[in-house]
Amino acid sequence: MKSTITKLFLILVIVMSFVAVQSVSAEPFVEGTIDEISTRPNMVVVDDGTDDGTEVYGVRFKYLSNQHNIVLYVDMYVYFEVYEYECPDGTTKLKACEIAVEKDEWIPLRDCQ
Repeated sequence: MKSTITKLFLILVIVMSFVAVQSVSAEPFVEGTIDEISTRPNMVVVDDGTDDGTEVYGVRFKYLSNQHNIVLYVDMYVYFEVYEYECPDGTTKLKACEIAVEKDEWIPLRDCQ
């Protein structure tokens, strides 16, 4: 019986360590209303409470429209999971990994690795 409890405790510790590591490596999120939409490059500016808003690149407009019947528009409330991408010129941009509209369901746009 003591051996079984020890094994269960060890499994619990391992699971908790995975949860802790996953939360540390979680990607940042951007949420707010869309202020601006650009198709060249595919980018939206999200009013997230910062002075100029936050630019989120790599939004797949045609994919969202064709596969999920979602058409983004100004003043729409959105949630993005993003990652930082370093451009060849040394600048850093936020690229969209997933999007949720009105917090319904998360739609993957690309791998966040």
